[in-house]
Amino acid sequence: MSMKLQRRSVFDKSGSRSGLMMTPMVDVVLVILIFFMASTTIAGYEWFLHAAVEAPVEPDGAAQEARFVLPAAVIDVDLVRGSDGATLVYGVSGDTGVTVEGAAALIEGMEIGDSGSLRVRLGAGDDVPMGDLMAVHDAWNGRGIKVVMRTSR
Repeated sequence: MSMKLQRRSVFDKSGSRSGLMMTPMVDVVLVILIFFMASTTIAGYEWFLHAAVEAPVEPDGAAQEARFVLPAAVIDVDLVRGSDGATLVYGVSGDTGVTVEGAAALIEGMEIGDSGSLRVRLGAGDDVPMGDLMAVHDAWNGRGIKVVMRTSR
C-alpha cells in the first residue's frame, strides 16, 4: 500500500479553527493595565490628614517669644599633630594653635553662660594621640558642654 502525497495549502485547515487568537491580546491588555497602575498615584487617607488637624493656638506672648529663639552656638575645634610631634588645638584661641594643656586651661577659664546653648564639634587627624583628644574632650565636657566628634578637615 502506497500513500500518495498530496499538496496542501494553508487554507485547508483554516475551517477547523475559527476566531482570533486571544493569548497575545490578553498579554497586551495586561501590559497596558500594569503600565497604568504603575504610573498612577494612590491617594490614601494619610495624604489628607494634614487638612483635618487644627493649627495650635498659642497665647500672644508665647508666640512672640518663640519667634526669637536662636539655635545653639557651635564651636569647631581641630586637633592637629605639628611637625615637632606636639598636638596643637585650633578653635579655642582664635586662629592660633595652642598646646593641649594650654587649651584645657583656656577652656576652664572661659566665661560661659548657659551651657545648653553651646555645642562643640571636635575633630582630630589620624596621627593625633587618643590621650590628647580625650584631654580636650574632657575639658569641654567638664564644663557641661555637649561635645560631638567629627572627622577632621
